[in-house]
Amino acid sequence: MRRLALSIATACGLAGCASPQDYMHAAGPAARGLASLGWLTLAAFSAASVVVWVLILWIVMRRRGTLDTHAPIDADGGQRWILIGGFAIPVAVLAIVFISTLQTLRAYPMACLGSTVPSTDALCIAGVPLIRVTGQQWWFEAEYLFDPPALNITAPTEIHIPLGRPVDIELRTRDVIHSFWVPKLHGKVDLVPGMTNRIRIQADRPGLYQGECGEYCGAQHAKMRLQVIADTADQFQAWLVAQRAAVAQPTSEEAAQGREVFERGACAACHTVRGTAAHGQVGPDLTHVASRRYIAGGTLENNTANLAAWVTHAQSLKPAAQMPDLTEFTGTQLRALVAYLQSLK
Repeated sequence: MRRLALSIATACGLAGCASPQDYMHAAGPAARGLASLGWLTLAAFSAASVVVWVLILWIVMRRRGTLDTHAPIDADGGQRWILIGGFAIPVAVLAIVFISTLQTLRAYPMACLGSTVPSTDALCIAGVPLIRVTGQQWWFEAEYLFDPPALNITAPTEIHIPLGRPVDIELRTRDVIHSFWVPKLHGKVDLVPGMTNRIRIQADRPGLYQGECGEYCGAQHAKMRLQVIADTADQFQAWLVAQRAAVAQPTSEEAAQGREVFERGACAACHTVRGTAAHGQVGPDLTHVASRRYIAGGTLENNTANLAAWVTHAQSLKPAAQMPDLTEFTGTQLRALVAYLQSLK
């Protein structure tokens, strides 16, 4: 009995720990509505379960007579408990959940529709940033849309948003069905071929919020992740300025050699580094790759060892990804290439 009590206490303690994917501890209006609905549903079904278990225990533990004292099998009785346990309680719980769900949907933050740039329409909040997120196997690409388009920014895997402000997200896919899911900020929303979905997210606390694809999309579905970073207003503006800046020039001889390796090799055929001869559109834009926390679709920390491993043996780390193994580089060339990539801040 003591072991059972200890196990229950441990489970309850672990359940109270908020993980990066725990939607029950929300950090924005959209997720907060879902969290409230989740807590209410949990409470309603827990209460119903308690009532059922109490009735079961009462039946098990009550005093029993002999067969002679029992009512005949064809005697009437028990219909009231059947109605209470089999009809009244389930209907009450489902009615509570249904009405609460409708109220949650009614109050859900809605994105402005029909425009492709930040709108000043009366139905919208003036200056709401618009980010077009495109899913592909197996990474997310975020394009920040502005007017004029020359101010647009493209950044893979990491999505920066201003703290405490609503941000409209336009969701598209380049291949199969994906799903945009940042549990602490919003529920799952599918990216469907030929269709554009819009959502509105907002972060009320600064920090990094983990997200991922919530719809099975192929071999590396589990390694299709993203991070949403909520910055203060000054930090967000500074990030925009830095992302619009021209490519950093190599400051060391090794990095300069790495740029030559990058432009002459297969890298330039798939990736873009603005201000250089690399204009590939297959893989992520690498103009400011060194400023990102993660690489490989949000699955590897952006450090020297992981960069070198991803360049040379991407198929071992993420089989079937579009990034091929590039084993033709010598040790010197690889070190120079990594040094160049780490200079792109």
